[in-house]
Amino acid sequence: MSALSTIRSLPATATIAIPDTSSSVESLRRADGTIYPGWSTTFASMIGLMLGPSTMLVFCFGTFVPALEREFGWGIGAISFGATIVTVLIVITSLLAGYAIDRIGARRLVLWSIPVFGLGVASLAGLHADIRVFYLGLALVSLAGVGVWPVAYNKATALWFDRRLGFSLGLANMGIGLGAALLPPLVATVIATSGWRTAFVMLGVLAIVVPWPIAWTMLKDRRDAPVASIAQAPPPTSGLSFAESRRTREFWLVLVGFLALGMVSSGVVVHQVRILVDAGITAREAAGMQAVLGVALIVGRVVTGWLLDRFKASVIMAFVCLAAALAAGLLAAGAPFRTAALSAALMGFVIGAEFDVLGFLIPRYFGRRAFGRLYGTIYAAFQVAAGASIGLLGWWRGSHGSYFAGLCVIAVVLVVAALVFAALGPYRYLPAGVAAEPA
Repeated sequence: MSALSTIRSLPATATIAIPDTSSSVESLRRADGTIYPGWSTTFASMIGLMLGPSTMLVFCFGTFVPALEREFGWGIGAISFGATIVTVLIVITSLLAGYAIDRIGARRLVLWSIPVFGLGVASLAGLHADIRVFYLGLALVSLAGVGVWPVAYNKATALWFDRRLGFSLGLANMGIGLGAALLPPLVATVIATSGWRTAFVMLGVLAIVVPWPIAWTMLKDRRDAPVASIAQAPPPTSGLSFAESRRTREFWLVLVGFLALGMVSSGVVVHQVRILVDAGITAREAAGMQAVLGVALIVGRVVTGWLLDRFKASVIMAFVCLAAALAAGLLAAGAPFRTAALSAALMGFVIGAEFDVLGFLIPRYFGRRAFGRLYGTIYAAFQVAAGASIGLLGWWRGSHGSYFAGLCVIAVVLVVAALVFAALGPYRYLPAGVAAEPA
């Protein structure tokens, strides 16, 4: 019987347990006193995500808008279209990265992409009055960072872990939250003191001089490691192919769930300040709620990762989505200040959980064989939904003068997402040493 027919013959709830050959292999230090390569890879991934395109092109974008408007007279809408271009390129680069990583490995792609991306960011300091150059520059820089978006770092980390898979992914993705908290204030300070051109150069230098040496010395490719150092984790080639994965019900459930999450996260992040101002909160207080969301995002990544190693991902995500639905309902009701912080924290928590959970679900339901393509495909779908939600929520507010109906739709979508995640059955690939769940 072929491998494909064997897979097809498995019931949807069938599980495959990996033998537990060494319970301590994923500890920080191994028996010989050396650091387990998986943890050094996790740290390198955290730094790479903190100083990568996810923070520099997305979270820092709004910081440059006032300066570019003053310099060139471009309208805010025209400048903001650049963010749409970045979103579209995230979709393209996610698919390209997923395909490339499964063939040449994450480490090679990361090491090539870091300097190219950094030089691209620094080159934005040479912008002039033609806004088409601005759009082209953002597109090229996004493509240049093909290997330093979350796809590569999450695969590099996930391949090293089995029992501590969720926690390691939470630590790695915490880098995005740290970058989102630290870089925009730094950029604002540099713009105020030395100008926006200097700020672009500074970001470009940071993007190279910090993460590249760390990636060179600490980011390890699992398939190049000695077998003895990875005795517990299943091999990178284990699991379903991309085509086989697409034939499973779990693939479509995960895809629909992340499409729903994409419709929620970016729209609320971008519009939250305006939503709270409409509810009667001052602009300064509303901006403070962004900080609450950012802190919850960081905490959400780590806490969710820790929980994933102990409880079913479907249960965790169902509860998280329902909590975020409550937050959307509070915002739709015109949340006063005493509940605004709760709403922001709940939204931040679900946003912080997203990429940890995706990186965790793929090895558990599909194995590691096609991790890159699966992650890239689902991440691209997430970004498509995210880009659409930003525009649709803004259009509804502009057309009807209120976010009420849009937020009600978001709450309903989150409830649907909770039901979708709850429908995921037992894991197909269980952690090492865990007894198989009943079929």
